[in-house]
Amino acid sequence: MSTYRAMILEDTRCTTDDAGLIEHIMREDVFHSTLDWQTRAELRRGARRAAKMLDQNRDLYERERAQTGAIFAEMRRAAGPKAGA
Repeated sequence: MSTYRAMILEDTRCTTDDAGLIEHIMREDVFHSTLDWQTRAELRRGARRAAKMLDQNRDLYERERAQTGAIFAEMRRAAGPKAGA
């Protein structure tokens, strides 16, 4: 588990699954950047904001996660057995 996910779990009391989505939302929709330049206080506020965004738009974020996973799986299949080696 990443340091960010551990922090998100602590700050939001969310599930482990949701922590991954919240981390993604923080990067893509809250800060529009990596998280390494944020202060601890900014990360805490960002995690709480992202958790609210997830609650309000759960269907959207879960569909995005599923679609991304499907695209990744298709790319791996297309690359063939040597790609996983």
